[in-house]
Amino acid sequence: MGRLAGVERCAARCAARRDAPDTEDCARDVTGRELSLDFDYTGANLVFVVGCPRSGTTWVQRLLATHPRIRTGQESDVFDLYVGPQLRAWQHELDPDSSGRGGVGLGCYFQQDQFLQILKRYTLELLQPMVGDLEAEELFVEKTPSHVLFIPEIVALLPRARFVHVVRDARDTVASLLGASRTWGRSWAPRRASNAAATWVTHVQAGLNAQRALPAAQFVEFHYEALHADGKRALRQLVDWLDVAWTDADIRSALERNSPDAARAGRGTPIPLGGEFAVSIGPVVKEPEGFIRQARAGAWRDDLTPVEKLAVWRVARSTMAEVGYTWSAPWSP
Repeated sequence: MGRLAGVERCAARCAARRDAPDTEDCARDVTGRELSLDFDYTGANLVFVVGCPRSGTTWVQRLLATHPRIRTGQESDVFDLYVGPQLRAWQHELDPDSSGRGGVGLGCYFQQDQFLQILKRYTLELLQPMVGDLEAEELFVEKTPSHVLFIPEIVALLPRARFVHVVRDARDTVASLLGASRTWGRSWAPRRASNAAATWVTHVQAGLNAQRALPAAQFVEFHYEALHADGKRALRQLVDWLDVAWTDADIRSALERNSPDAARAGRGTPIPLGGEFAVSIGPVVKEPEGFIRQARAGAWRDDLTPVEKLAVWRVARSTMAEVGYTWSAPWSP
């Protein structure tokens, strides 16, 4: 995250300029209504659930959203598609050698403080529907898996946001990605085991980089298999890390309500939909058929062919070892 240290310092300076006329003018949404988020909003009540797609992030999201003080919504892509790429483009263009012409782009028209004020205002408007109406002690869980690739950019603008990095065995994740590629996820999921394994490595390595850069109170690694082995213990540890009070009985209820069978039948904790999709689809997320597959650890043994196992082993075995999944050979269990 060192490359964004200057951005973080400038963001802090921007926040300190709340008395400036342009800062006052910006604290309104697109309708002219005053934003409930202060310009110096730090993201303290915002929890990002991240990880490689098909790692169980939706399961974790639904479990947490069962708590009465935790709200959530559908994946927003707010940082991986919108804010994050703009901040990366700005950082890239600030290098005068990037164009070979001594500097091109918006850096020719704005200083860093000015650009970050604009980007922060934009970010606040995009976050308003998620966190703008939260009450004291409420949290919002934002679950976009690939936000793990943009944690430095998120922290640069929201320095107190927290992150739950959901990690699942690469072999099961690859099997799930390949299954999605043949059905509901054919528009985005990798079709080859080697590509799916590379996707897993990229996401998990991004999480490891963030874990090294952030304090333990801001970033936690949470294993999918722990929910299967002892769901009550795993969920208890997670809510304790979030500093959220929850009884053992309520934790049991959350796990029962969001079991794979219950989720397949549409009885899991609902994920609200707003905006345009609330009009065209309805008020809650309806997952496609096949979204929840076997939902068990170790299914890769039957799901992957020997050739696919070899591909995963070649690409992912080193990163697997870093996060606790040792695999000596592709033919070993």
